[in-house]
Amino acid sequence: MAAANGGKKFIQQVLKVMCEGGGFDANVSKVRVISGGGGKCVAEMTVEKEHRNRGGTLHGGLTATLVDVVSTVALMSTERAVKGVSVDLNVSYISAAKEGETIVIKADTLKVGKNLAFLTVDITNKESGKLIAKGRQTKFVG
Repeated sequence: MAAANGGKKFIQQVLKVMCEGGGFDANVSKVRVISGGGGKCVAEMTVEKEHRNRGGTLHGGLTATLVDVVSTVALMSTERAVKGVSVDLNVSYISAAKEGETIVIKADTLKVGKNLAFLTVDITNKESGKLIAKGRQTKFVG
């Protein structure tokens, strides 16, 4: 894959393939890519009924999935175009996102080494800019 030359279009294609693969990644099928490439990805999603927990806000498991998937497509847009395997995933839940709100998911590849890649993700409310969650992921890429 020519990831280094891809950007937004490449990331959209990767996300589409992931979501249509028939597995768990289909849960993020409503994520819209805004920009990406060079180890970064900015996406957004409107919180819908299917994304809510029993309290009526964005489900924590889906939040963790967003951290995992969006950081993975950011990683795949680096020069090495790798996807890797998660060895550590951390999510700090800061505030809630309610149904109807649009969230912005910003992923950044901090470093891709010989065996490990380090990524961060911020999820914010699009309208207010309020931080909803902060995620970190380490992936084995060796």
